[in-house]
Amino acid sequence: MVSTIVGDSGRVYVKGDVLQRNREDHNLSIFKAESENQSFAVKRVSRPFYNMSVRLATEFAGSRRLRMHVDCNQEESVLIYPYYTTTLLSLIQDKPDFSPTQRYKILRYTAEAIAELHSKNWIHIDIKPDNILVNLTRDNVTDVALGDFDIACKLEDGHIFQTPHAIGNAMWRSPEGQTGTGVTKASDMFSFGLVCIFTLGGGPFLLIENYEELVKHNIRPEQEILTRHFSMFGPVPEGLLKQVTNENWRRALEIGARAGEEVVKQNPSVRFSAWGVDLGPEAYDMTSGVTNLDPAARTKIDRVLSHRVWQEEVDESI
Repeated sequence: MVSTIVGDSGRVYVKGDVLQRNREDHNLSIFKAESENQSFAVKRVSRPFYNMSVRLATEFAGSRRLRMHVDCNQEESVLIYPYYTTTLLSLIQDKPDFSPTQRYKILRYTAEAIAELHSKNWIHIDIKPDNILVNLTRDNVTDVALGDFDIACKLEDGHIFQTPHAIGNAMWRSPEGQTGTGVTKASDMFSFGLVCIFTLGGGPFLLIENYEELVKHNIRPEQEILTRHFSMFGPVPEGLLKQVTNENWRRALEIGARAGEEVVKQNPSVRFSAWGVDLGPEAYDMTSGVTNLDPAARTKIDRVLSHRVWQEEVDESI
């Protein structure tokens, strides 16, 4: 039996394959849908997220780089989004030889998306390769959008976001994000820096593949990630410790900082300064700025967008 969703616009969407399965509640899975020879993604959401999505779509009406819903069903809390053929994560995994120029296009457009959010004091908090949506035509990037605003938050001027626990994906969090305290626009910038390093070929230095082995030795993945980031981008500055208000977390960061320096003593080549130059001088300069461990010293998005790296690497053909 064919399942359909009728948007508040009156348009009818025929649901098809599952794009992302929700293991706890199949009704909350994301489906591909067709309507009038166009493809869409259909997502049933909680009422609070539905209401926030309506607010976001109003604030960012007409955005080219933020994937906002284009239709909805208010009664059923269903959002209908434009369909994208792949994500940055899948693209890099499936096409390891994907053009460097096209990679830079994706990163540039992701930076533009972040700039839109930050210009209105929103932070995404979950910037990662699988939330960067991409359309391709014969290996040429035709469209890029940042999606998944499930945990996005609007900050009051000067406000710092605090949660009882860390949110977002541990692999791509900023150091302060791992603590759930002291999260700001700068936290998005650190995540963006990690995405840049991954996209430009530095994935093997960032990604943790042996989760099971860590658990077997009673090592939390967050602990391993912090140590890795501290060893790569350290030494840990006082500014990071000041940003984290929770005393227990501050002590944990100090322990992680010492562990990171011990790693560097044993293997100095883990420092980003030792291998990051292989990304290219301008790419290294830009990513070094956004992965500064001191949130207050991290490069802001406007300076990222004006960086020389885009002038050298991005093809302006689209």
